[in-house]
Amino acid sequence: MPGRPPPFRVSHVFFDVDGTLVDFDAALRIGLQAAAEVLSDAIDRFVTPGELQAARDRAARDLRMVPGALARAREESFRQILALGGVTDEMVVARTNTAFFAARDAALLPYDDVEEVVSALLDRGLTLVAATNGNSAMVQAPIFRRMHLLWTAEDARVAKPDPAFFFGAMERSGARVETTLMVGDRMDNDVAPAMTLGMYGVLIDRDSRALDVDAPRVESLRDLPALIEVVPSGA
Repeated sequence: MPGRPPPFRVSHVFFDVDGTLVDFDAALRIGLQAAAEVLSDAIDRFVTPGELQAARDRAARDLRMVPGALARAREESFRQILALGGVTDEMVVARTNTAFFAARDAALLPYDDVEEVVSALLDRGLTLVAATNGNSAMVQAPIFRRMHLLWTAEDARVAKPDPAFFFGAMERSGARVETTLMVGDRMDNDVAPAMTLGMYGVLIDRDSRALDVDAPRVESLRDLPALIEVVPSGA
């Protein structure tokens, strides 16, 4: 369905996380590379980040939506790779875990337009929600301490684009459908399902690739504040 054009008359702004506020995929690649180096030394065989990610995906299938599932699946993937090399030492698993998270978290930085835009929206009295299909690891950067609510798929027990994900975030944050804006980098997971529910939606298209979409579009979050008209919560 076509999105309602700006101005967005809202009291709440929901932000997707990966690709919108932080480049989690880039940080993940750095973490996997660090883990692969530890594992390669341990089993005396070259381990690739792709091999590690595939092992994690396999381990995650049986743990979906269980609290802590993604972190547990990551650790299990390290254990599986070690077992293929005949290594069962849990100290090596712990060492790999430490290397992975240290490297990933150090690289988990917000895009350069995020800090100033979050500050501007907070100054205008808007309620901000970080809404992600990931787990709590997705929202570790200091910028997320300024959000009113962190809403993850683990919290919701369901993932975007399921309407229950959005309704759960609205209930927890005191938002209303008609005065809430969803900002995300994916039409299928973020913007389109939000608009279908009656929310405002805007696509953040940092690489200028989505030129033919049936929704409002910005190429930088710096373009967002000018499109928002603040209304009182519950109005």
